[in-house]
Amino acid sequence: MQSKDIRAKFIEFFESRGHTFVPSSPVVPNDDPTLLFANAGMNQFKPIFLGQKQPEVLRAVNSQKCIRAGGKHNDLEEVGKDGYHHTFFEMLGNWSFGDYYKKEAISWAWELLTGVYGLPKEKLHATVYKTDQEAYELWKSETDIIPEHITFHGDKDNFWEMGDTGPCGPCSEIHFDRGAASCEKHGSPGHVCEVNGDCSRYIELWNLVFIQYNRDSEGSLNPLKHSYVDTGAGLERICQVLQDVSSNYDTDLFSRLLSTIATLSGKPYSEETGISHRVIADHIRSLCFALADGGFPSNEGRGYVLRRILRRAARHGRLLGFFEPFLWKLVDTLIEQMGDHFTELKGKTDFIKMVIKAEEERFNKTLDTGLTKFSELTAKDASTISGADAFMLYDTFGFPLDLTQLLAEEKGMQVDTAGFEEEMTKQRERARAASKFALQQDDEDWVVLSDCTNTEFLGYTGYTCDSRICRYCLKEGGLIHFVLDKTPFYAESGGQIADSGTVSSEDYEISVSDVRKTESAYIHIGKLERGIITSKVAKAVINESLRRDTARNHTATHILHKALRDCLGESVQQKGSLVTADYFRFDFTHFQALTDEEIAIVEAQVNEIIRQNRSVFTRIMGIEDAKASGAMALFGEKYSQEVRVVQVDSYSSELCGGTHVSSSGEIGLFRIKSESSSAAGIRRIEGVTGRAAYADTKADQALLKELAALLQSNPTQLKTKLENTLEQIHKQNQEIRALKEKLIGFDIDQLLSLAEDTGDYKLIKAILPADTDLKLYRDLLASRITGTIAVLITASSGNVSLVSVVSKDLIPRYSAGKIVQALCTVLDGKGGGKPDFAMGGGKDNGKLTVLLDSLSQYINPIQ
Repeated sequence: MQSKDIRAKFIEFFESRGHTFVPSSPVVPNDDPTLLFANAGMNQFKPIFLGQKQPEVLRAVNSQKCIRAGGKHNDLEEVGKDGYHHTFFEMLGNWSFGDYYKKEAISWAWELLTGVYGLPKEKLHATVYKTDQEAYELWKSETDIIPEHITFHGDKDNFWEMGDTGPCGPCSEIHFDRGAASCEKHGSPGHVCEVNGDCSRYIELWNLVFIQYNRDSEGSLNPLKHSYVDTGAGLERICQVLQDVSSNYDTDLFSRLLSTIATLSGKPYSEETGISHRVIADHIRSLCFALADGGFPSNEGRGYVLRRILRRAARHGRLLGFFEPFLWKLVDTLIEQMGDHFTELKGKTDFIKMVIKAEEERFNKTLDTGLTKFSELTAKDASTISGADAFMLYDTFGFPLDLTQLLAEEKGMQVDTAGFEEEMTKQRERARAASKFALQQDDEDWVVLSDCTNTEFLGYTGYTCDSRICRYCLKEGGLIHFVLDKTPFYAESGGQIADSGTVSSEDYEISVSDVRKTESAYIHIGKLERGIITSKVAKAVINESLRRDTARNHTATHILHKALRDCLGESVQQKGSLVTADYFRFDFTHFQALTDEEIAIVEAQVNEIIRQNRSVFTRIMGIEDAKASGAMALFGEKYSQEVRVVQVDSYSSELCGGTHVSSSGEIGLFRIKSESSSAAGIRRIEGVTGRAAYADTKADQALLKELAALLQSNPTQLKTKLENTLEQIHKQNQEIRALKEKLIGFDIDQLLSLAEDTGDYKLIKAILPADTDLKLYRDLLASRITGTIAVLITASSGNVSLVSVVSKDLIPRYSAGKIVQALCTVLDGKGGGKPDFAMGGGKDNGKLTVLLDSLSQYINPIQ
């Protein structure tokens, strides 16, 4: 029985029993952001199960297109290794939305499998949930299955749930016994072939899900108002059983594709040697259906998954000898096979071919170079490809991680996936920073002028060189990214910013603003100022002045590091840095702020090393030799076997790839601008050197002169003059306060005379002018009252301030803090304080006058 007949008989069977055929929803769901792709038959009916939508029909049947190649349900890496894993598959299903239930679902499934498809009854087994006695009895009463072939199973195999919460219920699976010969473990000591066991003898054909509960957020199961039937039968597996073959790939769903692949490649297909054939056949199905339903290859989300699928298929094509685009040639075969049922394929044939062919061409441009680089990596004496190397293959050559894993597996190696994800996280963080460059290594953007893939860095010894552009890509806003075969431009790394400058020839001129480094290539970023890009020799020139300023700051951080350790102890460890032409930032471990004296000592020591004009030189050393020599390495940093050591003669030695001055005297002057906390246990120093330090010093001198002029003094006498002025201001403030207290005293006399006697205490209440110093009133009242509680209020621009004072003899029966809290609640504000006095604030919400009139009801003794 052919696959199209199997599909048709399934649909016809349920249509004859009152079911309405519902076409498959798109495999690219446009209305469900939680899904990359439709991955189950129930996806389009999810709103019904969630109670968000009323069903249009009570019984439905369909064949749903599904892709599982990303997220929780991801079979991509397993495809090709065996005979039943797929990225694309069809799920046959029948549905009841509150109509029939277990009895009909079980009896019809049995009737279709045995009566229509003609499967031998003795080879069928049914599983039921461990507590679903009803389903167990229905299998016995409504079918003639062998009773011993009905077995109970637990949550893992026979309880279906949409998610952690929501509709769920027990399920009943139907399995087919393929015979002991199909079990790869048959005869092994201790192995027992059984349904839901650890072998391939029993193959699941159909899952009947009985949705009758809703699991709430506390994990409890609550009965639904209506019960539902949700079934799923994999077409590929049913075809395998009905066509009596050992693999899904041996069915007619794949046979034409596999034959076409064999013909095009000249490599016959066999189960033993056909991994690449199977991968290609599976992947072309996913690509065609996804593209027909609106998917498109890209670098994000489902588009990235499609790009991964295509590149994985293209890579397997290389293993079969395809060096030119070939996947697009399989589109006609696939559409001939499935286009009659899925008619949306036929209307998109040319589009699907165009997209697939273009993607293959783009991938092929980088694949050869990437494979060469991969061979270099695997030539190392190691069993694992590092995360950094795997990321480089992805970032530079467009290799998805799973492609690198596939290539590594072929060579008996592993990939550090955790390290790869760490590198990916770093890239995302760089992309989020507005001032940072986010390199998008889209293969299709690059125009390749030559086959050079490595950039030779000459910037340690010179500021200019002759070079050629190897490849470039134009970006929005007139920006251009390009790779040079040789460059004097330092690429941002180790905390040091990149160089800027120009690259020019007779044909063009580019102003360079940034440079980033991949594993071996320097990506220059700039603006095309004139001309068009050619491969002619160009002059690359960096901004020498900015480079020298950056080098001064970088060498200064090395000297600063040593000075901090000398002053504070060897617990000081560098935790990060930023080195620019204008200033530097240096983070280090220390658990308290530096005192002014410590800052002065460190600054003085750095400047002393500068004045000594010590030689600064570099050496290339083995990593272990460098550490043995005393060179400091950053904790947590990964280093290669050969490292660059920067030494300030007889003073400091550190592993560093940055640019430096040739002698400490070139730094000129060093100044610490600030010392602050960066994070818990991390301090940060910001400073300047050279021209910036000189300019900073001149600015301080100018400010000193301005301040001296304002105080009618000269800079040398400024300190004395300022001390005298501050003393004079202090005396005047004291005189002003004394006068205020004298004037307020008259107001307080009046307030005391107006105090209301409540029986338990005297109450002072008043609304005072907006500019009243409530704190001063509070202090003077507290010294003069006994047996009294006072509440004073000011209001201005819709806001209210208030203070409460409780005389000491009324404490602890009354609390000023409690009184203020009660009043602020009425005024939509907050406040509090001590038992003797407290302050608060709120809004002038129209309740102020009423509040003042009924003030005593908010003053209650403490219980």
